[in-house]
Amino acid sequence: MGRKSNLLSPYIIQFASSFAIVSVLIFIPLLAQSYGASSPTVGILVATYQGMIFLSSALFGRWSDLKGRKQFVVFGLLVAALVFFAHHWAKNMTTLFLVRGLAGLAVGIFPAAIIAYVYEQNSKLGLFTAIGSLGWGIGSVFAGLVGVETRLFTYSALLYFGSFLFALIFLKPTRRHIEQPFFNWQIIKRNWRVYLSFFLRHSGAFGIWAIFPLFLAHLGASKLWIGIIYSINAFGQFFFMPHLERINSNKLIQLGLYFSTATFLIFGLCRNFWQILPFQILLAFSWSCLYLGSLKYLMEHNEEHSTAIGVFNSISSLAGIIGPLLGGLTGAFGYPAVMFSAAILTIAGALIFKF
Repeated sequence: MGRKSNLLSPYIIQFASSFAIVSVLIFIPLLAQSYGASSPTVGILVATYQGMIFLSSALFGRWSDLKGRKQFVVFGLLVAALVFFAHHWAKNMTTLFLVRGLAGLAVGIFPAAIIAYVYEQNSKLGLFTAIGSLGWGIGSVFAGLVGVETRLFTYSALLYFGSFLFALIFLKPTRRHIEQPFFNWQIIKRNWRVYLSFFLRHSGAFGIWAIFPLFLAHLGASKLWIGIIYSINAFGQFFFMPHLERINSNKLIQLGLYFSTATFLIFGLCRNFWQILPFQILLAFSWSCLYLGSLKYLMEHNEEHSTAIGVFNSISSLAGIIGPLLGGLTGAFGYPAVMFSAAILTIAGALIFKF
């Protein structure tokens, strides 16, 4: 039982933490809108959250390589539990900005460490990332069914706290991994094509995701349907990722960029939320290829596993800062302009990675 719990605990943590984060994330733009926030203000709120993940991911990812994995997973999950419960006190835009910034700090602490932990235990990244997508999908549906933000704050905090207990009890301690200076620019130099192409794609994508719930509501989707639409993407990833692991990482990245471009173009042509539904499957395939391919590439080409993933997560969050701001600007010309701009950025990323 003990050995089985040790093997399963990273997957349980991945599922629960993904469930927790998405069940709150989906309705934050709608909550901000209920406090009187404009679309640009919603974009700045999302950028604040991502900015804190940017700082946290790089810092704690590097520390995890130098000091070990388990302590950063345990600490990050405990802080996340406290911060997500603190969302109950976000009663206006000022306090909402504060707790979302703290949430970004909290959720950036542990992901690089636990991904490196799983990889180094000879576990399959495809299955691990798929479990995260399953949590994301079920959390999306759950959030749509509950539809009350205050309840979701409590449920998310409890999931993070349960994950903290699992990590504390069942994760195996790991020794300090490498002996290097804290700052090592060779990691960025070694992986710049992956980082830059992912940054461009994700900047465009985050411009979409910052307004996506509002876009879906504009197309006639209820809160329940918004949750279902998000879940199609997530469940699709759960199906695709384990089957893609055998494919070469370079090919996966290219497929992800090309199919992302096609998906964003199609989104810009949709005129009701029913049309979005089938193309969430295409989105799931494209993201599965890009995300899994990027993780595989970074693990295969770097001994500093947690640092490389921490920088990758920081790049993702930097895109989460730039993307909503770009989305706010292009959104002045309507929702389709946001989608088409994302497609242009993504094809630019594909060309950079290929050449």
